[in-house]
Amino acid sequence: MFICTMKIIDPSNFGKSNDWSQLVIYATKLEDLPFVHRIGDIIRVHRADMKWYNKKRQFNVNMIYNGSWALYSTDKQSPLGQVTSDAPYAFSGHKVTQERQDSKILSTLQMWANNTFKSTDVCAKVNTDTKGDTKIISLNKADKESGDFDVVAKIVQIFELDDYTNELKIRDQSNTTYYVLALKVKFPHLKTGAVIKVRSATYDTTCTSDKKVLILQHYSNIMTFISSSKKASEISAKVSNDNSIEQKALKANVAMTPVVLTEVSSKHASLPVTSLHDLFHSAESSTNTFRTCFYVTKVEPGNVGDACKPYDKTKKKILGAGQKGDMVYQVQFLAKDVSTQFNTNVYRILLYTHEGLGSNFFPVKATNLKSDKAAAKKVETSFAQLTKFNSWVDCVVEKRHGYYFIKDTKMVY
Repeated sequence: MFICTMKIIDPSNFGKSNDWSQLVIYATKLEDLPFVHRIGDIIRVHRADMKWYNKKRQFNVNMIYNGSWALYSTDKQSPLGQVTSDAPYAFSGHKVTQERQDSKILSTLQMWANNTFKSTDVCAKVNTDTKGDTKIISLNKADKESGDFDVVAKIVQIFELDDYTNELKIRDQSNTTYYVLALKVKFPHLKTGAVIKVRSATYDTTCTSDKKVLILQHYSNIMTFISSSKKASEISAKVSNDNSIEQKALKANVAMTPVVLTEVSSKHASLPVTSLHDLFHSAESSTNTFRTCFYVTKVEPGNVGDACKPYDKTKKKILGAGQKGDMVYQVQFLAKDVSTQFNTNVYRILLYTHEGLGSNFFPVKATNLKSDKAAAKKVETSFAQLTKFNSWVDCVVEKRHGYYFIKDTKMVY
């Protein structure tokens, strides 16, 4: 038997002595249960039995006895980002019916939920009572907890460990950083910058002071918030990334923490990451702009002095050594990623700045690196960081004439 338990509120109980009720759904198959990814969305259930448990109303839905459920968006957007109508974005069974009174109730609840989450820290109100219930704690107190606890924090970075797992770097208002491993198939809705509630985490007692880790159990959950959430907006505005861990890793001989050396322009922040395998081996796409993340096995040319070359804008061609023209970068990265690390192929990602693409990638503008020793030293340092173990490049690329050129990306280390 599989069980899903959640706290639910509506205008009839929230703000009163019993702020919330409990909904318990039973099923013999895991896929018959709802996977709730967002706090503040609306659930409709059919054929529920109500009883009192720990002085709270508990609604029980048994899927074996024709129980059913449907999940609706509160803000017209599903947890995965798709725009929704009044239809549910997930439901049990093969189809769902919706009558006129359902639409009216849904509209009323959507308005109430948006207003409530906008004005109130709902999570704080429903996580402060009942015997044995976990409470929300600050990350700076996580190492003192011996059992399960909840955390509300901001995802400041998502790193793809392998085909199945992402590593989340999270921070909260206590300015403390933790890492969490999250299965992609279970948590497909998570994005960098999102504020999340981690439900039922434990402190990893084997982690080091340099890298603190939270452990998830099979019953743990990671949920985002609806867009109107007051708590999420506050945390999003006040919490920013802390690069001290990455800075320390870059100075070590072997970095045990993945370091993403780059950041993409904010206009591409919502662009999904495409693997190198899909980038180079999939069918033609309707778009020519992609976001990808890889590690560099080699930089060409190997001599830093040859990384910049004179360019004739009028004739649109690279000039020979000693000729006068605008200096541009002409660099190739031999790249691999999680999807390609076990094949023998080499993938070339180009940084050619002659048409303005990627001109801000390196910390110095293109110049004569054979004569400008100070600039050459900075670029040489960048080359070394790019090829260092556990260094990664998160970048936007544009496909032109069958090649991928970096654009709208810069190194931050």
